[in-house]
Amino acid sequence: MDKKIYLTPEQAAEEMGISRATITRCVQRGAPVHRWGSCGRLYRIVIDEFIPWMEAQGAAEEQERNSRLTVAQLRARRHELVG
Repeated sequence: MDKKIYLTPEQAAEEMGISRATITRCVQRGAPVHRWGSCGRLYRIVIDEFIPWMEAQGAAEEQERNSRLTVAQLRARRHELVG
């Protein structure tokens, strides 16, 4: 059984190589966190839960961008990727 490691936002940002501001934006968008304190403003992050959430958000954003491309743009992009 893996034990969850709870990190402060600062520790998580350093561990993942991202800014504290990015952590804050992700939390505001609904990233999974574990809240502490009576007002719920203090939280800790489990990186093994946070990273898959970030990856899923990136995939959704990519799909959204692709849905706005024209057929010609999609063809050109496919050509770039395939070669």
